[in-house]
Amino acid sequence: MVFVVGDMEIATVGTDGDDRAIEFLVRPEGVLEEARFAIFREHDQDWESARLAIDPHSGSIPLAAVEWAVEFAREYL
Repeated sequence: MVFVVGDMEIATVGTDGDDRAIEFLVRPEGVLEEARFAIFREHDQDWESARLAIDPHSGSIPLAAVEWAVEFAREYL
């Protein structure tokens, strides 16, 4: 799924089979390369134990994209 949030496109590109992880691609307007990060939790843990993982090759990720992704993940994790 692709969402437009402010001047960014945010895409969800995958979840694991148990819906415990969501991977996101974000591309701010005017930027050619996408940043990649994921929000995940262990199967026996609650939402408060969720973690953020950032691809080391992503460079900077807009904080607004992470805030949006957290709210999205709260609904689906």
